[in-house]
Amino acid sequence: MSSDHVNPYGVDGYDATTYGDSFAEVYDQWYADLDDTDFLESIVSSLLPESIRVLELGVGTGRLVAQWLSLRPTSGDTILGIDSSTAMLQIAQEKKFPSSVSFICGDFSEQLPGGPFDVVFIGYNTLFNVPDEAALQSCVSRIAQVLAPSGSLYIDVVIPYSTDDSTHEFIQTMATGEEVLATSHHDSLTQRITGTFTHIGPLYSSQVRSWAVRYFTPPQLDAIAEQSGLALISRFADGRQTAFTADSHRHISRYSLTV
Repeated sequence: MSSDHVNPYGVDGYDATTYGDSFAEVYDQWYADLDDTDFLESIVSSLLPESIRVLELGVGTGRLVAQWLSLRPTSGDTILGIDSSTAMLQIAQEKKFPSSVSFICGDFSEQLPGGPFDVVFIGYNTLFNVPDEAALQSCVSRIAQVLAPSGSLYIDVVIPYSTDDSTHEFIQTMATGEEVLATSHHDSLTQRITGTFTHIGPLYSSQVRSWAVRYFTPPQLDAIAEQSGLALISRFADGRQTAFTADSHRHISRYSLTV
């Protein structure tokens, strides 16, 4: 096959909607115990009580929007979420958030709603759903264009445990107690990890849910941010401001417009 026709996500048939459409019906249940509440807590702890405009990229089912509202229940913040999956957004809409919350369908590497936004945030590893460096550059450039002059971009991402190529297959128990056959392949050369969750048992007829991430190292992220007019303000290993070190496998980073 010609290189011109290679799927940028590294998986045949995969596109910007695949993950969301595939995982929407199980997402809230499977990831109910995802330990990332410290991310939003770290953001809101630095905010004044006055209402602000907030944009979430990859809003999905609105899981983090619900957390934001619980952390700032009287702020009157205007929150806008964008996601490429109509299946995810349908679930978010069904949660009947207040009128100050709205959603739009779109690929956040190709389009963003008009700003200015005081806070733009991207939840746990969602930034790495972009297919390649060009898409990441496009995304970050668009964020810089819609940030308020004093606004900030916050990201929460992981760093793979190994830089070696590896393939794994194992039984994983989800938060619901359901067991799935999980597979993953790490290609260190392309900095890409792809995988599947296959249901075990007759309920889903062995339904397969695919995922793909293209990860970037902190220096790579910082370089792309700088090219887009953003500067790194802070980086911690978690939302409790644990020092980020060479051994850290997660980081919460804040960027603002270059002065």
